[in-house]
Amino acid sequence: MAPVGIRREVQLLVEGNDERNFFEAFAEHLGLGNVQIQVLDGKDNLREFLETLAGATDFGKVKRIGIVRDADESAARAFQSVLTSLRNVNDVFGSSGAEFPVPDRPGKLAGGRPSVNVLILPGDGGAGMLETLLCRTFAGAGVDRCIDAFFTCAEQAARRPIPRPDKARAHAYLATTRDPHHSVGVAAKAGCWDLDHGAFDGVRNFLRSMEPDGTPSP
Repeated sequence: MAPVGIRREVQLLVEGNDERNFFEAFAEHLGLGNVQIQVLDGKDNLREFLETLAGATDFGKVKRIGIVRDADESAARAFQSVLTSLRNVNDVFGSSGAEFPVPDRPGKLAGGRPSVNVLILPGDGGAGMLETLLCRTFAGAGVDRCIDAFFTCAEQAARRPIPRPDKARAHAYLATTRDPHHSVGVAAKAGCWDLDHGAFDGVRNFLRSMEPDGTPSP
């Protein structure tokens, strides 16, 4: 997916619509009005997306760029993949002055114009995704034990493990809410996730650091 027109100084690049809806809800919850969220339509499109963004006529107004992606099986490999995309784009555009600073670790803002920060979900250096983080908001609660029992029963009946268990657990939790049809991102906009939960501290700090007048990460 190509970038939409640049309207904000902060550009947040996310993998898909679930992430867009979640981060829109979170930015609104924090009162951050200068963040524009762009959808990559898949993590493999990051390099092409960055090239198009850097070539946009309004690119000069961008002060900060945030890149969010899932760790999947490895946070280290996910971060290195982002760095490779940044460096490859710099090889193309660096001489024109549109070079992207390259962070040395996730969550640390790399200074420049624009400055760049990277968030690898779930954010603790482990494997996982957005839904891994969401599941932590109800971990240990009564509903979590009910989901455990359901999964045990379902795996025994199907004679196989539940595929993509974090995604499945997040949707099982949403099935207990007042609007069970929501996707995890739309559910954030509907207030189904506790956005003040401590599990989101990393997301909260990341988003606040992305504001041009925010505090750079140490």
